[in-house]
Amino acid sequence: MNRADGPPADWHRYERLRPDQLNAVVADAPVAYWPLGLLEHHSWHLPIGFDGLKADALCMEMAACTGGVVLPVMWWGGGGGHGPFLWTHYQDETAAGEVVATTVRQLASFGFRAVVVLAGHYPWQQTLDAKLEPVRRELAPDVLLLWGHEGTIAAPRVQIPGDHAAYWETSFALALFPERVDMAALRPGRSATDAWPGGDDSVAADIYPGVDTDAASPTFSQLGTDARTADAAKGRVYLDRLVEDLSGRVRAHLRA
Repeated sequence: MNRADGPPADWHRYERLRPDQLNAVVADAPVAYWPLGLLEHHSWHLPIGFDGLKADALCMEMAACTGGVVLPVMWWGGGGGHGPFLWTHYQDETAAGEVVATTVRQLASFGFRAVVVLAGHYPWQQTLDAKLEPVRRELAPDVLLLWGHEGTIAAPRVQIPGDHAAYWETSFALALFPERVDMAALRPGRSATDAWPGGDDSVAADIYPGVDTDAASPTFSQLGTDARTADAAKGRVYLDRLVEDLSGRVRAHLRA
């Protein structure tokens, strides 16, 4: 990763700071990164919190370039067509969107001059567009507000491919937190009780088209190229481009 501007910056977990410490952060590096995730089945080899873990890891990398704070992951949201899977928690998207909009307004009122809302779950995009565009118009001109998932937040400058729990998301996971990935878990032979609440696979009809809904398949719940062909090095190349682009935008804004 290119950090030509100097060594890794001091950054902090928002929830761990005391009021005086937060005042010092805002005076020194008024940047807030907020990772948004979801608890959702991501095949057999990835954690159910993959979306939030991915966004959180990227926010930490950006904060290491710019300083500032990383907020706790927002785990509650919805959308995406994977709700019927076992171990998946979808919530009301309208309520989740209100939480995001209110929190962003508060962060700006507290003195943060750059707020980056990074979603690891792709369907967050529609909610963020609807809720945060009006917020952006309310904010002072010296506040930079960026939002989106990894495939949209820096587009078209940075083009990042995506899928669901398949080649690309697995490549990103292997690049960001390989210790949380179990490629050996991608094996055949599981039953409906392993995949669906109460073992009722009739709800598979409600899953997003193209997603593998065969519980016995090693690629169950994947949408895209088989995760078993994932490449951490390729994933790292794309993620480095994203981190460099967004952190560069934040640094340029703070210097302006």
